Amino acid sequence: MLKDEARKYIESELKYGEQRKLYHYNCAETLLNACNDYYKLNLDKKIFKAIVPFGGGFCSEKACGVLAGGIAALGVMYSEDKPTDNTKVKEITQRWVKVFEEEFSDIDCKEIKPIYKDPETGCANVMLRAAELLESIIEGEK
Repeated sequence: MLKDEARKYIESELKYGEQRKLYHYNCAETLLNACNDYYKLNLDKKIFKAIVPFGGGFCSEKACGVLAGGIAALGVMYSEDKPTDNTKVKEITQRWVKVFEEEFSDIDCKEIKPIYKDPETGCANVMLRAAELLESIIEGEK
């Protein structure tokens, strides 16, 4: 399950003890890495650098990084080569945003964190639930 892959990234920093912050994957990184592993996307390491500033709502508590990481994965999975109008990726992305917003009552980090962020585990519960939701959307496409 995609959720299990996400959990691996969430828990991966625990083995580093006091230096765990140096090995932390933010919300956007976690979901994109999990999708890469689970769906065997074979993404280049540079894309993981590119997704880093999407965490924490663009480092500004705007659109949730989990949402952004999912959008990035959908782009890789469903965008077509040019020329195309990319109808499929547009439809599935709209579905993902709608389902995410319905689940968390917003798409902005600043609105989601006060409700769902845990002092001990941070936004792990958001990442794990979002992984379940994204997987159900992708499975619905098969």
